[in-house]
Amino acid sequence: MKAGQLADLGFTESAEQRLLRAFHTYALPEGGAYDLIADLHAGRRADADVLRWREAKAHLLAH
Repeated sequence: MKAGQLADLGFTESAEQRLLRAFHTYALPEGGAYDLIADLHAGRRADADVLRWREAKAHLLAH
């Protein structure tokens, strides 16, 4: 099942975890999985979650 489908069914944490695993599976650039998760939430109009993941990415890349 795709991350978007999981989120549509209410399993947002599972969707987020699936996208985080994509970092390793597809050798995404640093912070790339965070962008995917923010985009997932943007498509669902979950603005607080978009902000949370963008802030998490900024924190990750600052260290």
